[in-house]
Amino acid sequence: MREADACQASPDGAPGRPSEADVESVLRHSAELLRPDLPAFTEGVVARVRAVSAYYGDPTLPPPDLARSALTAFDAFVAGLITPDRVAESGDHAWAVGDRRGREGVPLQTLLDAYRIGTTGLWDALVARVVRESPGRVATMAYAAGDVWRRADGDVALVVEAHRRAMARPPSAGGGPRHRPVLQALLRGHTHPAHLSALAQCPGLPRYGRYAVVLLRGPGVRPLETESGYEVRNGVELYWCPQDDGVAIVALLGARPLTALGALVPVGAHTRGGVSTVVTGLAELGRARELAELALGACRSDGELAQVGDRLSRAFALTRPDLAGDLADQVLGPVLRLPPADRNELLTTLAAWLDCDGSTRRAGERLYCHRNTVLNRLRRLEVLTGRRLAHPRDVVDLAMALEAQWVSTPPDIRTDAGP
Repeated sequence: MREADACQASPDGAPGRPSEADVESVLRHSAELLRPDLPAFTEGVVARVRAVSAYYGDPTLPPPDLARSALTAFDAFVAGLITPDRVAESGDHAWAVGDRRGREGVPLQTLLDAYRIGTTGLWDALVARVVRESPGRVATMAYAAGDVWRRADGDVALVVEAHRRAMARPPSAGGGPRHRPVLQALLRGHTHPAHLSALAQCPGLPRYGRYAVVLLRGPGVRPLETESGYEVRNGVELYWCPQDDGVAIVALLGARPLTALGALVPVGAHTRGGVSTVVTGLAELGRARELAELALGACRSDGELAQVGDRLSRAFALTRPDLAGDLADQVLGPVLRLPPADRNELLTTLAAWLDCDGSTRRAGERLYCHRNTVLNRLRRLEVLTGRRLAHPRDVVDLAMALEAQWVSTPPDIRTDAGP
């Protein structure tokens, strides 16, 4: 049949409408033209998805089989256009993808956005090949759009239902660590509605609640405390999320105090930990992670789990190390310019006196010296700095400067001086 005869009256009498056979023929023709180019086409679509999606664009969140799964999906869809007997393959793959991504915790809206981008790209590619190779059939191709999008809508419906069923299964029934990918995004500061809505489907993760973040870092950190990445300890729900340089733990505290985490998250040798303040919802997990990072930086030694609320002075200094150096020099300059042994002796004595609430007796016991020795060292420090420990404002200056000195000193020459 000549291409000019391809368009004829449809059964309902609409002039110029091609027959169903002609539509199937042009779709088969365009699919055959596209199929050899599917690997390169898929690569372009995946790049587009990564560019427009905050989730897929994150280097750590997308599933590792994203490109392979996309190629399989496109191949199955195109195969169904070429061979009617294979039309069910696309739906089978769509169901498998929906189930797998649901178990992995990929947000449904993110998945649907990827399908929309993929279908749009596929249709454009099919049309482009007809325009290039068979321009006389472009009019017929226009009527094929409805058939392509109906098939795509059918696949999307299967994706949605499979994803819904996977999310509805409890973790013990094979749901897996569904929380982890989206928690990773929220810990990085992403607060896209798709991430929050995905977590709303995860059992035990209310959008609003008393949350805290713990960061563990060091060669002694195990990648995951539990296989599933989730456990309940003494009424506190802990969600373990691997990081590039350690582990982050999102704690849903309920009515438990923040201090309970000290006993629930033990820190072993060669490990340091930082605990944020309490935040009131999932959207604040990014801020909580930043606070936990500050607390981690304020740790004095391995084996410590520091709460940022107990290290606010040092946390302030950590946020502006340039100003910390200026403050330390302004208040403690004469002390810092002493020979190392004298300098460390005075700074360590000041730190012990502050830790002991201004008690020279207890500071002496800590330093293994007489209280009069502590008094003599403190008087020397007062003379050098021009500050008086009997004046509250001067004590604040000295305490802040001591923290600033610790922050601005290279780690390899730090002492334990510091409140």
